[in-house]
Amino acid sequence: MVILYEPDHFEQIYRSEDSVAPSRPGFDTLVYYRTKLRKSTYDGVYGLTTAEGMQWRDFRTKVNPALLKPKLVKLYTPVLEEIAKDMVARLTMLKNDTYLQENLDLEITKWSLESIAVIGLGSRLGCLEDNLSEDHPARILIKCSQDIINLSWKLEFFPSLWKYYPTSNYKKIIKTFDLQWDTSAKFIEEARRIINGREHNIPEEDKSIIEKLLDIDDRVATMMANEMLLAGIDTVAFTTVALLYNLATNPKVQDKLREEIRLPEPKNRYLKACLKESLRLYPVIPANLRRTTKDHFVAGYHIPKGVDVIAPNEFLSRMDKNYPRASEFIPERWLVEKSDPIYYGNCHPMVTLPFGFGVRSCIGRRIAELEIEVFIKRLLNDVKVTWEGPPVQVISRVMNSFKKPYYFKFETAH
Repeated sequence: MVILYEPDHFEQIYRSEDSVAPSRPGFDTLVYYRTKLRKSTYDGVYGLTTAEGMQWRDFRTKVNPALLKPKLVKLYTPVLEEIAKDMVARLTMLKNDTYLQENLDLEITKWSLESIAVIGLGSRLGCLEDNLSEDHPARILIKCSQDIINLSWKLEFFPSLWKYYPTSNYKKIIKTFDLQWDTSAKFIEEARRIINGREHNIPEEDKSIIEKLLDIDDRVATMMANEMLLAGIDTVAFTTVALLYNLATNPKVQDKLREEIRLPEPKNRYLKACLKESLRLYPVIPANLRRTTKDHFVAGYHIPKGVDVIAPNEFLSRMDKNYPRASEFIPERWLVEKSDPIYYGNCHPMVTLPFGFGVRSCIGRRIAELEIEVFIKRLLNDVKVTWEGPPVQVISRVMNSFKKPYYFKFETAH
Protein backbone atom coordinates (compact mmCIF):
# COMPACT_ATOMS: atom_id res chain seq x y z
CA MET A 1 0.00 0.00 0.00
CA VAL A 2 1.03 3.61 -0.44
CA ILE A 3 -0.16 6.52 1.72
CA LEU A 4 -0.44 9.83 -0.12
CA TYR A 5 -0.39 12.94 2.07
CA GLU A 6 -1.07 15.53 -0.65
CA PRO A 7 -4.80 15.82 -1.49
CA ASP A 8 -3.94 16.63 -5.13
CA HIS A 9 -2.09 13.33 -5.43
CA PHE A 10 -4.79 11.00 -4.14
CA GLU A 11 -7.45 13.08 -5.89
CA GLN A 12 -5.72 12.36 -9.20
CA ILE A 13 -5.95 8.61 -8.56
CA TYR A 14 -9.41 8.55 -6.97
CA ARG A 15 -10.96 10.59 -9.78
CA SER A 16 -9.23 8.54 -12.44
CA GLU A 17 -10.46 5.31 -10.79
CA ASP A 18 -13.99 6.62 -10.15
CA SER A 19 -15.53 5.22 -13.31
CA VAL A 20 -17.97 2.32 -13.46
CA ALA A 21 -16.81 0.26 -10.50
CA PRO A 22 -13.77 1.51 -8.57
CA SER A 23 -11.98 -1.14 -6.54
CA ARG A 24 -12.13 -0.95 -2.77
CA PRO A 25 -11.39 -4.42 -1.43
CA GLY A 26 -13.36 -5.73 1.53
CA PHE A 27 -12.07 -7.95 4.34
CA ASP A 28 -10.46 -11.09 2.97
CA THR A 29 -12.17 -13.24 5.61
CA LEU A 30 -15.64 -11.92 4.71
CA VAL A 31 -14.92 -12.23 0.98
CA TYR A 32 -13.81 -15.84 1.47
CA TYR A 33 -16.84 -16.57 3.66
CA ARG A 34 -19.35 -15.19 1.15
CA THR A 35 -17.76 -16.30 -2.12
CA LYS A 36 -16.34 -19.73 -1.16
CA LEU A 37 -17.39 -21.07 2.22
CA ARG A 38 -21.11 -20.14 2.00
CA LYS A 39 -21.28 -19.76 -1.77
CA SER A 40 -24.69 -21.46 -2.04
CA THR A 41 -26.20 -19.07 0.56
CA TYR A 42 -25.02 -15.89 -1.17
CA ASP A 43 -25.47 -17.19 -4.70
CA GLY A 44 -23.49 -14.47 -6.48
CA VAL A 45 -24.99 -11.57 -4.45
CA TYR A 46 -22.18 -10.32 -2.25
CA GLY A 47 -23.42 -6.93 -1.06
CA LEU A 48 -21.70 -3.56 -0.97
CA THR A 49 -19.09 -4.60 1.58
CA THR A 50 -17.44 -7.40 -0.37
CA ALA A 51 -18.57 -7.23 -3.99
CA GLU A 52 -16.14 -5.84 -6.57
CA GLY A 53 -16.31 -4.90 -10.25
CA MET A 54 -19.57 -5.36 -12.12
CA GLN A 55 -21.10 -7.45 -9.32
CA TRP A 56 -20.75 -4.43 -7.05
CA ARG A 57 -22.04 -2.08 -9.76
CA ASP A 58 -25.10 -4.25 -10.40
CA PHE A 59 -25.95 -4.44 -6.68
CA ARG A 60 -25.43 -0.72 -6.06
CA THR A 61 -27.57 0.21 -9.09
CA LYS A 62 -30.44 -1.91 -7.72
CA VAL A 63 -30.33 -0.52 -4.16
CA ASN A 64 -29.60 3.16 -4.94
CA PRO A 65 -33.23 4.21 -5.65
CA ALA A 66 -34.55 2.74 -2.38
CA LEU A 67 -31.85 4.25 -0.16
CA LEU A 68 -31.06 7.62 -1.71
CA LYS A 69 -34.48 9.20 -2.24
CA PRO A 70 -34.83 12.61 -0.51
CA LYS A 71 -38.40 11.59 0.45
CA LEU A 72 -36.89 9.12 2.93
CA VAL A 73 -36.50 12.01 5.37
CA LYS A 74 -40.19 12.85 5.33
CA LEU A 75 -41.21 9.22 5.54
CA TYR A 76 -39.07 8.12 8.49
CA THR A 77 -38.86 11.26 10.65
CA PRO A 78 -42.03 10.54 12.74
CA VAL A 79 -41.02 6.97 13.68
CA LEU A 80 -37.41 8.02 14.35
CA GLU A 81 -38.77 10.74 16.65
CA GLU A 82 -40.63 8.05 18.61
CA ILE A 83 -37.43 6.02 18.99
CA ALA A 84 -35.44 9.14 19.97
CA LYS A 85 -38.08 9.96 22.60
CA ASP A 86 -37.76 6.45 24.07
CA MET A 87 -33.96 6.73 24.05
CA VAL A 88 -33.96 10.11 25.82
CA ALA A 89 -36.34 8.67 28.45
CA ARG A 90 -33.92 5.76 28.93
CA LEU A 91 -30.89 8.07 29.24
CA THR A 92 -32.77 10.26 31.72
CA MET A 93 -33.59 7.18 33.80
CA LEU A 94 -29.94 6.02 33.78
CA LYS A 95 -28.33 9.47 34.07
CA ASN A 96 -27.04 9.14 37.64
CA ASP A 97 -25.95 5.55 37.16
CA THR A 98 -22.25 4.63 36.98
CA TYR A 99 -23.41 1.99 34.45
CA LEU A 100 -23.27 4.66 31.72
CA GLN A 101 -19.55 5.26 32.28
CA GLU A 102 -18.80 1.83 30.80
CA ASN A 103 -21.94 1.22 28.75
CA LEU A 104 -23.03 4.47 27.11
CA ASP A 105 -21.81 3.11 23.75
CA LEU A 106 -23.98 -0.02 24.23
CA GLU A 107 -27.05 2.11 24.95
CA ILE A 108 -26.42 4.36 21.94
CA THR A 109 -25.81 1.25 19.80
CA LYS A 110 -29.20 -0.16 20.88
CA TRP A 111 -30.81 3.10 19.74
CA SER A 112 -28.96 3.04 16.39
CA LEU A 113 -29.98 -0.60 15.76
CA GLU A 114 -33.60 0.19 16.62
CA SER A 115 -33.47 3.15 14.20
CA ILE A 116 -31.83 1.35 11.28
CA ALA A 117 -34.17 -1.64 11.69
CA VAL A 118 -37.28 0.51 11.49
CA ILE A 119 -35.96 2.08 8.28
CA GLY A 120 -34.65 -1.12 6.72
CA LEU A 121 -37.28 -3.62 7.89
CA GLY A 122 -40.26 -1.40 8.61
CA SER A 123 -40.71 -2.54 12.22
CA ARG A 124 -39.18 -2.05 15.66
CA LEU A 125 -37.02 -4.72 17.30
CA GLY A 126 -37.50 -3.70 20.92
CA CYS A 127 -33.82 -2.84 21.60
CA LEU A 128 -34.68 -0.15 24.15
CA GLU A 129 -36.59 -2.41 26.53
CA ASP A 130 -35.34 -2.62 30.10
CA ASN A 131 -33.02 -5.53 30.93
CA LEU A 132 -32.52 -6.68 27.35
CA SER A 133 -31.26 -10.25 27.81
CA GLU A 134 -27.97 -11.45 26.33
CA ASP A 135 -29.84 -13.89 24.07
CA HIS A 136 -32.25 -11.27 22.67
CA PRO A 137 -31.70 -11.17 18.88
CA ALA A 138 -30.93 -7.42 19.05
CA ARG A 139 -28.17 -8.00 21.62
CA ILE A 140 -26.80 -10.83 19.47
CA LEU A 141 -26.63 -8.52 16.42
CA ILE A 142 -24.83 -5.82 18.43
CA LYS A 143 -22.30 -8.32 19.78
CA CYS A 144 -21.78 -9.83 16.31
CA SER A 145 -20.98 -6.48 14.70
CA GLN A 146 -18.45 -5.68 17.45
CA ASP A 147 -16.88 -9.15 17.37
CA ILE A 148 -16.54 -8.94 13.57
CA ILE A 149 -14.64 -5.64 13.85
CA ASN A 150 -12.32 -6.93 16.59
CA LEU A 151 -11.63 -10.29 14.93
CA SER A 152 -11.17 -8.69 11.49
CA TRP A 153 -8.56 -6.39 13.03
CA LYS A 154 -6.60 -9.41 14.26
CA LEU A 155 -7.01 -11.48 11.08
CA GLU A 156 -6.57 -8.78 8.43
CA PHE A 157 -3.97 -6.41 9.90
CA PHE A 158 -1.67 -8.76 11.80
CA PRO A 159 0.26 -11.80 10.59
CA SER A 160 -2.15 -14.73 10.55
CA LEU A 161 -2.08 -18.24 9.13
CA TRP A 162 -5.82 -18.46 8.54
CA LYS A 163 -5.40 -18.80 4.75
CA TYR A 164 -3.39 -22.00 5.33
CA TYR A 165 -4.75 -23.28 8.61
CA PRO A 166 -8.04 -22.61 10.47
CA THR A 167 -6.75 -20.63 13.47
CA SER A 168 -8.91 -20.09 16.57
CA ASN A 169 -9.70 -16.47 15.58
CA TYR A 170 -10.64 -17.64 12.09
CA LYS A 171 -13.03 -20.24 13.55
CA LYS A 172 -14.51 -17.55 15.83
CA ILE A 173 -15.14 -15.09 12.97
CA ILE A 174 -16.78 -17.75 10.77
CA LYS A 175 -19.07 -18.68 13.68
CA THR A 176 -19.85 -14.96 14.15
CA PHE A 177 -20.60 -14.45 10.42
CA ASP A 178 -23.01 -17.42 10.60
CA LEU A 179 -24.69 -16.09 13.74
CA GLN A 180 -25.04 -12.59 12.29
CA TRP A 181 -26.55 -13.93 9.08
CA ASP A 182 -28.96 -16.31 10.86
CA THR A 183 -30.10 -13.66 13.36
CA SER A 184 -30.68 -10.95 10.76
CA ALA A 185 -32.39 -13.53 8.49
CA LYS A 186 -35.02 -14.08 11.22
CA PHE A 187 -35.79 -10.37 11.35
CA ILE A 188 -35.86 -10.16 7.55
CA GLU A 189 -38.20 -13.19 7.37
CA GLU A 190 -40.50 -11.58 9.92
CA ALA A 191 -40.53 -8.33 7.89
CA ARG A 192 -41.37 -10.36 4.77
CA ARG A 193 -44.21 -12.13 6.61
CA ILE A 194 -45.72 -8.78 7.71
CA ILE A 195 -45.39 -7.37 4.18
CA ASN A 196 -47.07 -10.42 2.62
CA GLY A 197 -49.89 -10.26 5.14
CA ARG A 198 -50.81 -6.67 4.34
CA GLU A 199 -52.92 -5.17 1.61
CA HIS A 200 -51.08 -4.87 -1.68
CA ASN A 201 -52.14 -1.38 -2.69
CA ILE A 202 -49.71 0.44 -0.38
CA PRO A 203 -48.37 3.63 -1.98
CA GLU A 204 -44.71 3.43 -3.01
CA GLU A 205 -43.66 6.24 -0.67
CA ASP A 206 -45.03 4.38 2.38
CA LYS A 207 -43.03 1.20 1.79
CA SER A 208 -40.00 0.27 3.92
CA ILE A 209 -36.65 -0.18 2.21
CA ILE A 210 -36.86 -3.98 2.27
CA GLU A 211 -40.35 -3.78 0.76
CA LYS A 212 -39.11 -1.64 -2.11
CA LEU A 213 -36.15 -3.96 -2.67
CA LEU A 214 -38.29 -7.11 -2.56
CA ASP A 215 -40.20 -5.67 -5.53
CA ILE A 216 -36.89 -5.50 -7.43
CA ASP A 217 -34.93 -8.59 -6.38
CA ASP A 218 -35.50 -10.97 -3.48
CA ARG A 219 -31.83 -11.84 -2.90
CA VAL A 220 -30.70 -8.21 -3.15
CA ALA A 221 -33.35 -7.24 -0.54
CA THR A 222 -32.13 -9.90 1.90
CA MET A 223 -28.48 -9.00 1.40
CA MET A 224 -29.03 -5.23 1.76
CA ALA A 225 -31.11 -5.63 4.92
CA ASN A 226 -28.40 -7.88 6.36
CA GLU A 227 -25.69 -5.31 5.59
CA MET A 228 -27.73 -2.49 7.12
CA LEU A 229 -28.00 -4.52 10.33
CA LEU A 230 -24.23 -5.09 10.25
CA ALA A 231 -22.68 -1.87 8.94
CA GLY A 232 -25.31 0.63 10.11
CA ILE A 233 -25.03 0.09 13.86
CA ASP A 234 -21.60 0.92 15.32
CA THR A 235 -20.89 3.57 12.68
CA VAL A 236 -23.90 5.68 13.69
CA ALA A 237 -23.31 5.02 17.41
CA PHE A 238 -19.68 6.21 17.28
CA THR A 239 -20.61 9.34 15.29
CA THR A 240 -23.36 10.17 17.79
CA VAL A 241 -21.13 9.74 20.85
CA ALA A 242 -18.45 11.89 19.14
CA LEU A 243 -20.99 14.66 18.51
CA LEU A 244 -22.20 14.45 22.13
CA TYR A 245 -18.60 14.76 23.33
CA ASN A 246 -17.96 17.81 21.12
CA LEU A 247 -21.15 19.48 22.32
CA ALA A 248 -20.44 18.60 25.97
CA THR A 249 -16.93 20.09 25.81
CA ASN A 250 -18.12 23.20 23.94
CA PRO A 251 -21.05 24.46 26.05
CA LYS A 252 -21.47 27.71 24.07
CA VAL A 253 -21.95 25.70 20.88
CA GLN A 254 -24.43 23.46 22.68
CA ASP A 255 -26.41 26.48 23.94
CA LYS A 256 -26.49 28.00 20.45
CA LEU A 257 -27.67 24.69 19.00
CA ARG A 258 -30.37 24.37 21.66
CA GLU A 259 -31.65 27.83 20.71
CA GLU A 260 -31.95 26.72 17.07
CA ILE A 261 -33.69 23.46 18.05
CA ARG A 262 -36.27 25.32 20.11
CA LEU A 263 -37.27 27.67 17.30
CA PRO A 264 -40.88 27.18 16.08
CA GLU A 265 -39.60 25.96 12.69
CA PRO A 266 -35.91 25.09 13.01
CA LYS A 267 -33.97 24.96 9.76
CA ASN A 268 -31.31 22.65 11.29
CA ARG A 269 -28.48 24.61 9.64
CA TYR A 270 -26.42 24.84 12.81
CA LEU A 271 -27.18 21.22 13.71
CA LYS A 272 -25.91 20.06 10.30
CA ALA A 273 -22.78 22.22 10.73
CA CYS A 274 -22.15 20.67 14.16
CA LEU A 275 -22.40 17.18 12.69
CA LYS A 276 -20.05 18.04 9.80
CA GLU A 277 -17.51 19.54 12.18
CA SER A 278 -17.71 16.52 14.48
CA LEU A 279 -17.17 14.16 11.52
CA ARG A 280 -14.14 16.22 10.49
CA LEU A 281 -12.53 15.64 13.88
CA TYR A 282 -13.85 12.14 14.59
CA PRO A 283 -14.68 10.22 11.41
CA VAL A 284 -15.73 6.58 11.87
CA ILE A 285 -13.05 5.39 9.44
CA PRO A 286 -9.77 7.32 9.70
CA ALA A 287 -8.79 6.88 6.03
CA ASN A 288 -10.12 6.06 2.57
CA LEU A 289 -8.74 3.44 0.21
CA ARG A 290 -8.72 2.55 -3.49
CA ARG A 291 -6.98 -0.36 -5.15
CA THR A 292 -5.55 0.76 -8.48
CA THR A 293 -6.94 -1.02 -11.54
CA LYS A 294 -4.34 0.54 -13.89
CA ASP A 295 -0.95 2.28 -13.81
CA HIS A 296 -0.76 5.83 -12.47
CA PHE A 297 1.99 8.45 -12.58
CA VAL A 298 1.77 10.83 -9.62
CA ALA A 299 4.28 13.59 -8.83
CA GLY A 300 6.94 11.79 -10.84
CA TYR A 301 6.28 8.38 -9.22
CA HIS A 302 4.89 5.27 -10.88
CA ILE A 303 2.10 3.58 -8.91
CA PRO A 304 1.38 0.26 -10.63
CA LYS A 305 -1.90 -1.62 -10.92
CA GLY A 306 -2.99 -3.54 -7.80
CA VAL A 307 -1.66 -1.12 -5.16
CA ASP A 308 -3.83 0.09 -2.27
CA VAL A 309 -3.73 3.90 -2.25
CA ILE A 310 -4.60 5.34 1.16
CA ALA A 311 -5.92 8.85 1.78
CA PRO A 312 -5.24 9.62 5.51
CA ASN A 313 -8.25 11.91 5.85
CA GLU A 314 -8.53 12.14 9.63
CA PHE A 315 -4.83 13.03 9.95
CA LEU A 316 -5.09 15.71 7.23
CA SER A 317 -8.35 17.12 8.67
CA ARG A 318 -6.55 17.90 11.94
CA MET A 319 -3.69 19.87 10.32
CA ASP A 320 -3.62 23.66 10.70
CA LYS A 321 -2.37 24.07 7.15
CA ASN A 322 -5.71 22.64 5.96
CA TYR A 323 -8.07 24.18 8.52
CA PRO A 324 -7.30 27.23 10.71
CA ARG A 325 -7.43 26.14 14.39
CA ALA A 326 -7.85 22.59 13.11
CA SER A 327 -8.01 20.90 16.52
CA GLU A 328 -10.90 23.14 17.68
CA PHE A 329 -14.58 22.31 17.27
CA ILE A 330 -15.91 25.28 15.28
CA PRO A 331 -19.20 24.49 13.48
CA GLU A 332 -19.26 28.08 12.13
CA ARG A 333 -16.56 27.16 9.58
CA TRP A 334 -19.33 25.37 7.61
CA LEU A 335 -21.63 28.42 7.66
CA VAL A 336 -19.55 31.60 7.38
CA GLU A 337 -19.10 33.71 4.24
CA LYS A 338 -16.38 32.80 1.75
CA SER A 339 -14.38 35.86 2.76
CA ASP A 340 -13.98 34.55 6.34
CA PRO A 341 -10.54 32.95 6.98
CA ILE A 342 -12.12 29.94 8.72
CA TYR A 343 -14.48 29.18 5.79
CA TYR A 344 -14.29 25.42 5.11
CA GLY A 345 -14.10 25.97 1.35
CA ASN A 346 -10.56 27.34 1.67
CA CYS A 347 -9.49 23.77 2.33
CA HIS A 348 -8.94 21.20 -0.45
CA PRO A 349 -12.27 19.33 -0.96
CA MET A 350 -10.55 15.93 -0.73
CA VAL A 351 -9.16 16.49 2.78
CA THR A 352 -12.32 15.63 4.73
CA LEU A 353 -14.22 12.62 3.34
CA PRO A 354 -16.09 10.98 6.27
CA PHE A 355 -18.53 9.22 3.93
CA GLY A 356 -15.96 8.18 1.32
CA PHE A 357 -15.67 9.44 -2.23
CA GLY A 358 -17.42 9.20 -5.58
CA VAL A 359 -19.63 6.33 -6.67
CA ARG A 360 -18.40 4.18 -3.76
CA SER A 361 -19.32 6.75 -1.11
CA CYS A 362 -21.51 5.57 1.78
CA ILE A 363 -24.99 4.59 0.61
CA GLY A 364 -26.38 5.07 4.13
CA ARG A 365 -25.26 8.68 4.53
CA ARG A 366 -28.70 10.27 4.28
CA ILE A 367 -30.19 7.72 6.68
CA ALA A 368 -27.34 8.07 9.20
CA GLU A 369 -27.54 11.87 9.21
CA LEU A 370 -31.31 11.75 9.65
CA GLU A 371 -31.12 9.34 12.61
CA ILE A 372 -28.47 11.45 14.37
CA GLU A 373 -30.19 14.80 13.74
CA VAL A 374 -33.56 13.55 15.02
CA PHE A 375 -31.98 12.10 18.18
CA ILE A 376 -29.79 15.14 18.97
CA LYS A 377 -32.76 17.50 18.55
CA ARG A 378 -34.88 15.47 20.93
CA LEU A 379 -32.06 15.04 23.48
CA LEU A 380 -30.84 18.65 23.61
CA ASN A 381 -34.35 20.04 23.81
CA ASP A 382 -34.72 18.31 27.21
CA VAL A 383 -31.18 17.55 28.37
CA LYS A 384 -27.94 19.45 29.00
CA VAL A 385 -24.86 17.33 28.31
CA THR A 386 -21.54 17.96 30.09
CA TRP A 387 -18.21 16.10 30.23
CA GLU A 388 -16.42 15.85 33.56
CA GLY A 389 -13.14 14.13 32.89
CA PRO A 390 -9.91 14.17 30.87
CA PRO A 391 -10.06 14.54 27.06
CA VAL A 392 -11.46 11.50 25.26
CA GLN A 393 -9.00 9.06 23.66
CA VAL A 394 -9.63 7.38 20.33
CA ILE A 395 -8.66 3.78 19.59
CA SER A 396 -8.12 3.19 15.87
CA ARG A 397 -8.60 -0.34 14.66
CA VAL A 398 -10.62 -0.99 11.53
CA MET A 399 -13.02 1.65 12.80
CA ASN A 400 -12.47 4.34 15.39
CA SER A 401 -13.83 3.80 18.89
CA PHE A 402 -13.50 5.64 22.20
CA LYS A 403 -11.52 4.48 25.19
CA LYS A 404 -13.70 4.01 28.26
CA PRO A 405 -14.85 5.23 30.73
CA TYR A 406 -17.20 7.93 29.51
CA TYR A 407 -17.43 11.05 31.70
CA PHE A 408 -20.74 12.40 30.42
CA LYS A 409 -23.28 13.99 32.71
CA PHE A 410 -26.91 14.40 31.64
CA GLU A 411 -29.02 17.05 33.40
CA THR A 412 -32.35 18.69 32.73
CA ALA A 413 -31.95 21.58 30.30
CA HIS A 414 -33.52 24.95 31.03
